[in-house]
Amino acid sequence: MHFLNAILYVAMGFSSLAPQNSAFEWNKKSTLSTERQVELPGIVLEAGVYIIRLRESGEQRSFIEVLNRDETQLLGTLVAVPDHRLRPDDNSDFTFYDVKPGGPRPVQSWFYTGDLVGLEFVYPKVRAKEIAKDTGDRVMASNGNKDAVIVAVTPNGKEVVIDEPTTQTARRKPQ
Repeated sequence: MHFLNAILYVAMGFSSLAPQNSAFEWNKKSTLSTERQVELPGIVLEAGVYIIRLRESGEQRSFIEVLNRDETQLLGTLVAVPDHRLRPDDNSDFTFYDVKPGGPRPVQSWFYTGDLVGLEFVYPKVRAKEIAKDTGDRVMASNGNKDAVIVAVTPNGKEVVIDEPTTQTARRKPQ
């Protein structure tokens, strides 16, 4: 009996080491305050306060909601892929692409408070190519469909596949 109790305690110990993010992931939201226009994939936000909220988290791609300040209006649902930083921060952090002044500033990534892994926004391919050319950085892109292939667009316009969703095709049983 002591042996079974020992096995139970060891199993409980290992289960406590497993990532416990599923319950907490759904609560992730941050405030984006801006004094000038900013751009998210397919959306230009005027100066103001917005809520960025994680809707669905995945290993290769996640879905993020952009809402107005009081969370009564959904402005868009965006696709994002994992991004990494060296040190966690005590505040939520938004990174931006360095583009020429004059237009909206494109948001590159969102890091939630204390997280090393954040989310890099996936832009429509045409816009991603423009941002990549202007900044000299690679930019995540897709054709806009939530299940589409995600590529990294390089400054010279080359596309490198980052995430290709697996598709299952129904097969007829041979007769």
